[in-house]
Amino acid sequence: MRELDKAKFLKMMQATLAIYEKTATTETVGLWWNLLAGYELPDVEQAFGQYLKCAEGRFAPKPASIIEIIDAMRPDGRLGADEAWAMIPMDEYASAVMTQEMSEALSVARPLLESGDKIAARMAFKESYSRIVEANKRNGIKPSWFPSLGQGKEGRDAALAEAVRLGRLSADHAISLLPPEKIAPMLKSAGEEKMALEYKLPSAEESFARIQAMKDALKQKVVA
Repeated sequence: MRELDKAKFLKMMQATLAIYEKTATTETVGLWWNLLAGYELPDVEQAFGQYLKCAEGRFAPKPASIIEIIDAMRPDGRLGADEAWAMIPMDEYASAVMTQEMSEALSVARPLLESGDKIAARMAFKESYSRIVEANKRNGIKPSWFPSLGQGKEGRDAALAEAVRLGRLSADHAISLLPPEKIAPMLKSAGEEKMALEYKLPSAEESFARIQAMKDALKQKVVA
């Protein structure tokens, strides 16, 4: 969604929450907007409509339920061009979980992004992404998701948690990419409550062995 969609989104939220005798406060609407901004407004509206018709619709909706419906409307799990653009890392510090199609389109838009022309970069990305996706669909190529972790540590666990929650990345894969102290919170945020409760921080010996293994791997890369 774009800034110009905010007014329609606000009215939709007000009307929806009024059904459940709830108030669409500024904080509530802001939270919903932040979670759904990457999706197209027509898809969001359609998802809310489907939610109200289903059995779960007896209760006030949660963002996860609406996101699940939107994703279900796309059987192959691919994102629209605007959603894909909203997810990609804009610099080397940001982290994201994206598809190979998104990565290829980003390589086309990257020079424009680095030059500071974000509008032109967005247009180039969308055009390339749509072309790549259509070609892959014709050839029966399914989207593959992979983590792209930036230099900055902030946001890594959130990106991985979202990917696990949406089934784009396995919990085990996400666990392997985080330091021990970040794993349980990430699992909990991803909705993997049982795994979060069962996870135990490694002992000092295990942590030392892990660090040593990482150092050895780095040495081998330097030698190679």
